[in-house]
Amino acid sequence: MEPTKASSEEQKNVFENIETTFSTTDIRTVYKFKKLIGGGHFGTVRVAYRKTDPEKKYAVKSILRESMKKDVAMLESEINILKELDHPNIVRFYETYIDYKYIHIVMQLCTGGELFDRIVKLEKFSEKDASDLMKKILSAVQHLHEHSICHRDLKPENFLFKNNKENAEIKIIDFGLSKKFSKLETDMTTIVGTPFYVAPEVLSGNYDTQCDLWSCGVILYVLLCGYPPFDGDSNKDIFRAIIKSKLEFDEEEWGNISDEAKDLIAQLLTKDPKERVKVSAALNHVWFKKWEDDEVDTNEFQTKYLKRLKNYRAPNRLQYEVLSFLMKNLDTSERVKIKEVFRSITAKSSGDLTFQDLEEAFGEVGIDGATEHIEELKKCLDFDKDGKIKYTDFLLATINKNEALTDANIQFAFHHFDTDNNGLITLDNLVEAFHREGKGLLEDDIKEILTQADISNSGEITLEDFTKLMKYDPSKIHHKD
Repeated sequence: MEPTKASSEEQKNVFENIETTFSTTDIRTVYKFKKLIGGGHFGTVRVAYRKTDPEKKYAVKSILRESMKKDVAMLESEINILKELDHPNIVRFYETYIDYKYIHIVMQLCTGGELFDRIVKLEKFSEKDASDLMKKILSAVQHLHEHSICHRDLKPENFLFKNNKENAEIKIIDFGLSKKFSKLETDMTTIVGTPFYVAPEVLSGNYDTQCDLWSCGVILYVLLCGYPPFDGDSNKDIFRAIIKSKLEFDEEEWGNISDEAKDLIAQLLTKDPKERVKVSAALNHVWFKKWEDDEVDTNEFQTKYLKRLKNYRAPNRLQYEVLSFLMKNLDTSERVKIKEVFRSITAKSSGDLTFQDLEEAFGEVGIDGATEHIEELKKCLDFDKDGKIKYTDFLLATINKNEALTDANIQFAFHHFDTDNNGLITLDNLVEAFHREGKGLLEDDIKEILTQADISNSGEITLEDFTKLMKYDPSKIHHKD
């Protein structure tokens, strides 16, 4: 069954909303398109780079407006979901543009290919490698569910590797069938998904986020043996097997696989969603602990990064926005270690980093006086007042600023906010830059951001002033406890 289509009046309203919330700047004046990497009836996916900074590559999905007339509400929903998510294993959203023919979505470029292709190539994964991948997948799913989002189409084709390196990060992509729901209304009825990976309760037309856990179970099963647990010659046969057939582990294929792995799969592939393992319990399953001795020990550098976080101070909102932009767009050598610290802390809780988690982490590594600084960190890092520290915010607050704020990186950020490339950042430039990012800030708020950063009170910021602003480190100023 297809998702419910919006009425013609709803379609019109959504298109009008998109036209006012997306940037109407001609994307070709900002980006140079390179090779085509995907396409279909909806449009194309191409590699592109900013004209001012050719080294950084992006993936730009250009969707034909004509092809989206019936599904424009779904497109807006997908983009809103992408804007909300911030996790190391979910593909990054950057900007949106709209013109007379296309809607353009600028996203993170992943060059390592699909998980599906890697399964085909390897036939099956070792338990250690499968454990590493599944822990990241479940962590990302937990992030989705914490934000009241159900993916509804998790499958190997919807995971991309960031690059071709052996230890490359894996990213969930394609949120076209995802559903944002309220805490009070979590049940869904629309039958969506992909045959081998769809949960039995989805086929019955009454389900909740537990359907994603079933799909994770199928993916883990495939990772370890190379084929799905429920098969058939037609979709009808596959669906019948999903609903009625018993989960089996063929001795010839599964004889060398640990009982712990099979136990986790069995818990994920429990047909009754109420009895199926929850995502937090799955992440803490003994199978993952079996491989912890082989994982990188974060203790040696966790204290260092938490001390940086304790001392983090943002002098004004523009510096925060610039650092946030850089953390989303650039890789640094420290990023891997910081990412592991973030995962280590969040793995013990709900998947999102709360200030309570942070206070406990400070206590575990013996940082004195940390509690008193929690309120200050909330002012610096909790702009939306949700009581959580986003992954990007954790990065920008703990990264080595000398490494992140090189002259080249500062210039890269300046080009982003100098939207008309005239060598100055003005109010109109900031409005346009935040518009492209889908920030939804009010103009009065943006005026305040400019005023705080406007050293010369001229209503504009030069590259020289911008550089001075970004080189300024407020954490080195003495703060009274």
